[in-house]
Amino acid sequence: MNNVRDFGAKGDGITNDTAAIQRAIDAGGAVYIPGGTYITGSLYLRSNGGLELAPNATLVASLDSVDYNQKDFCQQDTNNRCCGGSGQHLIIALEQENIFIRGGRFDGNARNILKDHSFIYTALGGQPIWNCKGWRPSQLMFICECTNVRLADFSIEDSSGWSCFLYGCENVTIQGITIKTSPYVGEDDGIDVDCCSKVVVTNCNISTGDDAFTLRACPKKLKNPRPCEWVTISNCIFHSDYAHAIRVGVGSGEIRHCQFSNISCYDSHMAIHINSKYSDLSEGVEIHDLAFCNFHVEVEQLAFLRLDYKFVKEAPCPKSIHDIVIENVDGHVRHPSMLRGNGVGSIYDIHFNNVRLNVDGKLDIPETSRKFCMIEGTDGVFELNQARDVTFTNLNLKYEHPEAWKTDIAQQNCTGVTRN
Repeated sequence: MNNVRDFGAKGDGITNDTAAIQRAIDAGGAVYIPGGTYITGSLYLRSNGGLELAPNATLVASLDSVDYNQKDFCQQDTNNRCCGGSGQHLIIALEQENIFIRGGRFDGNARNILKDHSFIYTALGGQPIWNCKGWRPSQLMFICECTNVRLADFSIEDSSGWSCFLYGCENVTIQGITIKTSPYVGEDDGIDVDCCSKVVVTNCNISTGDDAFTLRACPKKLKNPRPCEWVTISNCIFHSDYAHAIRVGVGSGEIRHCQFSNISCYDSHMAIHINSKYSDLSEGVEIHDLAFCNFHVEVEQLAFLRLDYKFVKEAPCPKSIHDIVIENVDGHVRHPSMLRGNGVGSIYDIHFNNVRLNVDGKLDIPETSRKFCMIEGTDGVFELNQARDVTFTNLNLKYEHPEAWKTDIAQQNCTGVTRN
């Protein structure tokens, strides 16, 4: 195992250790990073190796853009619009195999990177968000078209963009990751899984400003396009300060055969957000065969299933969302859940089983939250429009203020809606 100190790394929190750590990586095999604070820019992982950080070792993102990869350094990262579009990353694994990252801490240093070119404005659900006009890295970890990836037992803090982006990968295991990002940074997601296959995520604790965990389907930049499929997420805790605990959608591909189980979602706008077409920049995603089982939630909305998001102004989404199961759920909500089609694509075969919710409040929804959550009707705890074959089995709702709600389930232009 290559010790980075043997290659010149200081770990004193002052010296730029980028070159020394990269020399250790390029020597081949596993790299050991002992206790200390290492200032670094982009590091490129190599096949059949990885990073082993001591428990008290921290990699801190450099404040200088010249320490990072060139913009558009690879086909898959071309025109990266995330987080202002710098397309630069702290950890890069591009088309590698048999790689790992284990232990220690990764500090994205957003508090200093964004300090001089940010101001506060109010957006989304009404929270203050920094509007970042200048440079900042995009995804902290960019792992792209890799096979056999193992990420375990480390933390990511204060990322200035997405924390961990898996794009077009196969055979991935993520275990015991803790992510904590700022509630004031836009687009500081936790884990984003895009067009990956055979991914297992367990025992993670993710608290973010933006989406905590996402499944995406944007295959166009990949050398080997694939659907996002066979992803299993279990025994995790998710929190999003101003967005979604779990988000599914974005792109023009397909998301299928994925399961979330034993999940806790707290203090988020939505627990489960499924959206096919985010904007007119994409065709929309075909989304089907997903299961969300054994959830405890303390959120505003339990579920949001919609073909078109608010940024769609042109052609309605022609894709479909179907064969979705949400079961064994308990907790608290304040706002209606939504299932909304568009008359072009379709939402069908949606099943809610054993859902027990305390419905809090008097339906006093702030206008900012109403716009962000796209709440159009407030007759029922579940609002359905242009959906078919939706079943509710063992739905148990307990109202704090029953006089504020008209019905459990409101529907328009729907067929085959049943409650057992």
